[in-house]
Amino acid sequence: MKEVQEDKHSDYVLRYLVRLADNGAEMNIMLNVGGATMKGVLIGNVTYLEELEHTLHRGNSDLEGKMTTFFDKMKDKFQKETDQDEYESGYIHLRDAKLVDSQGKIPIGGSLWRGKISDVNGFSFDSIQESIDEDAPKD
Repeated sequence: MKEVQEDKHSDYVLRYLVRLADNGAEMNIMLNVGGATMKGVLIGNVTYLEELEHTLHRGNSDLEGKMTTFFDKMKDKFQKETDQDEYESGYIHLRDAKLVDSQGKIPIGGSLWRGKISDVNGFSFDSIQESIDEDAPKD
């Protein structure tokens, strides 16, 4: 069995947390990725695929059938590999992902996000409170 700490390109603790998420655990997390800070709820592969499938617009019955087949195959594949306990996809998934700017404001938010674990420079479980616009009138 492959040991988690063998990959020198990503943090083994973060990879373990992703494996926990793949097995159903969810947690609020902040990530530093390429100079940007992201925050959201860490979710697993199967949950990500289920939620992605629900967000995609379906207007064409032929396309809907193809998408359903694709997502079902991918969910089965990820579930089988997750059940083996040594599987790592190399990706991290967030629900309610928000990009936080340098002033703590959140300019983009509320979507699913997928990124490479090896691109994460750091992570934290601290939360950033959404900043109130300084120009807004105060009560």
